[in-house]
Amino acid sequence: MTDLELIIRSRDFAISNHRRINQLYDGLPYYVHLQEVVEFVHMFEHLLTPEEIDIAICVAWLHDVVEDTGLTYNNIKKVLGERIASLSCNLCNNIHGKTRDERANDDYYTRLKSDKLSIFVKIADRLANMYHSFHYGNNGMYKTYKKELPGFKEKLYNGMYDEMWELLENIENVKKKENIYFPDIETFDEDSIFRIKLPKPIPYSMFHEIYNKGIIPKKDLRKNTYYWGKCRNASVALWNGYEFIYVRTKFMDTFNEDIKHPEDDDGYDLFIPLRIEENPEDHVRIKY
Repeated sequence: MTDLELIIRSRDFAISNHRRINQLYDGLPYYVHLQEVVEFVHMFEHLLTPEEIDIAICVAWLHDVVEDTGLTYNNIKKVLGERIASLSCNLCNNIHGKTRDERANDDYYTRLKSDKLSIFVKIADRLANMYHSFHYGNNGMYKTYKKELPGFKEKLYNGMYDEMWELLENIENVKKKENIYFPDIETFDEDSIFRIKLPKPIPYSMFHEIYNKGIIPKKDLRKNTYYWGKCRNASVALWNGYEFIYVRTKFMDTFNEDIKHPEDDDGYDLFIPLRIEENPEDHVRIKY
């Protein structure tokens, strides 16, 4: 397979397995974290050879699958080869430890230091976690990462990747991403909502932006409530607590169809809720 095919296969393999166990990151699909790690790999890819760049991107997508989803070295090797499987296992800490220190023990750092690409991806992972927790997430976790940084560097530093280590110590200076997708829209309305184009997978920064501009996050939806919004075939849908249901007419036949919220992106059409529909017309009401 080509290198691009390997990257796509790694990405899809990781996303599907984290989705299989319904794993979230800061309340959103886990792939938002994986994407952020990949972005930091790209930021520092000039420190790698062309061959190393492709492998590092693959491992950035896969770095948590062993630790979090129950996969093994052999599971990954069968799909993506020995090199990627080995590096992915290097990045798995001791999941049975009771504390962060027990999980990230000496054996863990020995495995990481056995391959310089393991170190590179681990630093990218820590950059992503610190960036996200500082700008978007849990400030308590940011303080934890900051407190751990001297010991983290002492255990992992190998005389390489100084640019990455410097950024770790100054992650607050990395500019927060906002208004990068729809800079000319202050608040979404019934016209501008139709300009939303959602890539797959959806970058976290896009979630952050559309929620700030009025799109309703999944956690704020009310069960058995109708919403006005956007999908390919309807503008009103009922949230049943798990997914949206809407009325669709095709070839003169009318039937109910289910559709996901953007946070449950499964590669198909999605419903983007903008506001509660207080009095939906009869022809859009769900009939079971």
